Amino acid sequence: MKNNELNLPNDLKKYARVSKFKPVLVFVLCEATVLLFIFLSKDFMYQTEYIAKYNIIGHVFYAVLFIIPLFISGIRQAFSDKTYIGTVEKVKVTTTQDFENAFKPSRETRYKRNNVYLLVKDENGVVEKRKVYSERTKGVQSVDFFKAGDRVFHLYGSKYTVIVPKPSDTMAQCAVCGITTDINEGYCHKCGYTLPSFF
Repeated sequence: MKNNELNLPNDLKKYARVSKFKPVLVFVLCEATVLLFIFLSKDFMYQTEYIAKYNIIGHVFYAVLFIIPLFISGIRQAFSDKTYIGTVEKVKVTTTQDFENAFKPSRETRYKRNNVYLLVKDENGVVEKRKVYSERTKGVQSVDFFKAGDRVFHLYGSKYTVIVPKPSDTMAQCAVCGITTDINEGYCHKCGYTLPSFF
């Protein structure tokens, strides 16, 4: 569901637009840097004895340089994220193992991570699976944030998916920073963005 279909407040629309622009800008700058490096180094690179003999090594090296910005710019996540609102159909909580150092996994650096997935039905009846939470397990931490029937809202670029407050609720969670604020204030007391009480 698109931002304008949700009739978002202007400050949330702006947040989503800026969130889309940032990774694209970083990606373009990274690729431009790679192109400049290739331009300045290609003559030297292919004059070295080993690479002059095996050109494929130089080709692979430059290809890898072109791919790296896809991972460091965040542009892949930018294209997979979107603003949505819908009703929770099902909640699934999983616990997985992760490592503090992904490049050097070991028993000492292993830890457990809680993941929360939601099946969310939007107002057009389309059901999609959404990963809405993934954090390191902390003691007897509860991850029962959501339940079937909740209306949830996610703003593009934010790491939070929040429950849309009911008319009887007195508190609302900010869709941008996740802080809970008195719903009567209308705006988050931490980041200043409009609270998701406008639906």
